[in-house]
Amino acid sequence: MSSDFSKDKVRNGTTPPDSRNPSGKKRRKKELVISRSVKRIPAKAYKNNTGIHSVKFPENLISIGEAAFSGCLNIEELQLPNSLRIMGSCVFRQCSSLKNVSLSPALKKLPQKAFLSDWRLKSVSFPDKSGLSEIGMSAFSDCTALASMVFPSELKVIKSRAFYRCRKLKTVQFSEKLEDIGREAFYFCGLESLELPKSLIRLEESAFFGCKSLTEVRLPENIQYIGKWVFHGCNRLKYLEIRHDPEYIGPWIINRSTTVRCYKDSAVDRYCQESGFQTEYL
Repeated sequence: MSSDFSKDKVRNGTTPPDSRNPSGKKRRKKELVISRSVKRIPAKAYKNNTGIHSVKFPENLISIGEAAFSGCLNIEELQLPNSLRIMGSCVFRQCSSLKNVSLSPALKKLPQKAFLSDWRLKSVSFPDKSGLSEIGMSAFSDCTALASMVFPSELKVIKSRAFYRCRKLKTVQFSEKLEDIGREAFYFCGLESLELPKSLIRLEESAFFGCKSLTEVRLPENIQYIGKWVFHGCNRLKYLEIRHDPEYIGPWIINRSTTVRCYKDSAVDRYCQESGFQTEYL
């Protein structure tokens, strides 16, 4: 680590006893205070440091390196500074006590595996003027406590497995600029409804595979690519409405129990007849 990190301070507080502290003695709750002079936190700087319960970041921080706080099991909340522009992969991976995160408006891309397996994470806040355009691969994979998500207005790409197995994720509000939802992005999520934006162009393979609470989906007419198995395993899906002819439709996009609503003699109609899917004409 750089010499700037010699100026870091840890402030002590107390936390009440719990099941992990059977002696009944109050344990010290520690806050990591990073020096104001620090603009870049290097890779793995605090990796697996279980003594940190909270972090006070400097106001002029520009970047946090790969896996810098990965495995910090006792961090409960993160307020990232407005100046933060870059985060490395796995930066807060397996922070199993993390519940709330407020992101920086200066972030353009959320890196891969940024919050992977943070299974207590309930709230992710994007600022009103967020410039985030991409959510990286497996960024929130296995964040099993996430229940809702409102995406920032500039978001264009959700990469593969971004919300993989987020089983409690019931509601999402997409950006009106979203163009691409990646492979297995919402695999086995708890989504109850789906309002896809008109801007969407690509739905990659298994994007919503196994979302068993979905009952009806209408695809926007700008979509040109529908990957295989995109809604397969959605056992309660009664209707999939497709009002246009995409350039590509992969095999087994639905279960046989789902009815496709489409126009008679359209390319989608021919696809359904060849695949043995039920149709209802618009």
